[in-house]
Amino acid sequence: MNLRPTRFRRMLSIGLMFAVGGFYTMVTGSALAQSSKKSAGELSVTGAVTINGTSAISGATVFSESRIRTASNSSAIINLGRLGRLQLGPDSEMTVRFADGSLGGNLTAGRAVANAPAGVAVSIATSEGVAASNGSKSAALAVDVTCGNTRVLTARSEATLTTGTKVETVAPGKEVAVGQAKGTCTRIATSSLGTGLSTGALAALIIAGIGGGVGGAIAVSQSDNVAPSSIVVSGFRP
Repeated sequence: MNLRPTRFRRMLSIGLMFAVGGFYTMVTGSALAQSSKKSAGELSVTGAVTINGTSAISGATVFSESRIRTASNSSAIINLGRLGRLQLGPDSEMTVRFADGSLGGNLTAGRAVANAPAGVAVSIATSEGVAASNGSKSAALAVDVTCGNTRVLTARSEATLTTGTKVETVAPGKEVAVGQAKGTCTRIATSSLGTGLSTGALAALIIAGIGGGVGGAIAVSQSDNVAPSSIVVSGFRP
């Protein structure tokens, strides 16, 4: 009886098993590698902050599509590394979104500032429209919905505010507002800030939500060449 064909088939089957196993190992490794590259940010909190309804502490990891909420006299900073960072003032709520080359989200309450380097586009949506910066330059984009309408201010680069089919340009250091503000709500007026402040400082002051004076520690260069990463806001006040 000739056993060679049987032995050959057995060896061929073993070889195929190793080949298939190696293929699945490569596929699994590739999937894990892609998963490990998923963008994530690190949270820094002052006061009471939640992520998706769960109380959060500084150092917590934030993923895209997370819902961040701050309480009164509280604030949150999401450090996204090379993408930049997002800052939320008191009584704010935002579903954050970020990926390679973009950051932003949906702001439903309060105020937020997105700081991004050149090459990273910013887009923050509200109930009235979408504030955006195309990433051609570094940007500090402030969006405030505290009074029921949408107020946008930008520093370092031009931005746009799109409402329906209408697109408004927001020049650096200027602001644009859309929607009807509440009659009893008072917000900072950029015209009262004086001419000694840089556009970067203006964006920082908007997120701080101050009234007649500085309500928190503002660490920002007084030069118009201020980079977004140099804007630091603490001691937020509504």
